[in-house]
Amino acid sequence: MKTGMVLLLPILLIGCSVEPYSHAPTWTGTDWYSAGKDDALSGAVIKNNETLALEHNSKEVNRPRYAEGYADGLKKICQDDFLYAWGRAGKIYPAGCDTLENASTYRAHWQKGMEEGARDSRLN
Repeated sequence: MKTGMVLLLPILLIGCSVEPYSHAPTWTGTDWYSAGKDDALSGAVIKNNETLALEHNSKEVNRPRYAEGYADGLKKICQDDFLYAWGRAGKIYPAGCDTLENASTYRAHWQKGMEEGARDSRLN
């Protein structure tokens, strides 16, 4: 019985080993759509090509794809209710929303949220 266990142990250990290089991720390049969307959703201004190239360590920037992602991100963040909640949380106004048609309405909702959030924090 002991001999069987001794022989079985190496087989089990070999079966549990993992080749460290077989699961290494492969670099596929920057997803410019996601980069633009992430920038918009974080409230950042749209970035120029030089900044994007440095941040993403890339020689070529797919500007149309980045701009498409940024625009889609703005659609999600530049909404009255969202900006009100953003203001209540004390976050700065997302600069990209100033480039849209209803910028003054968006800013007013954000400002209302900022004022109410500040008032509530003083009460606590």
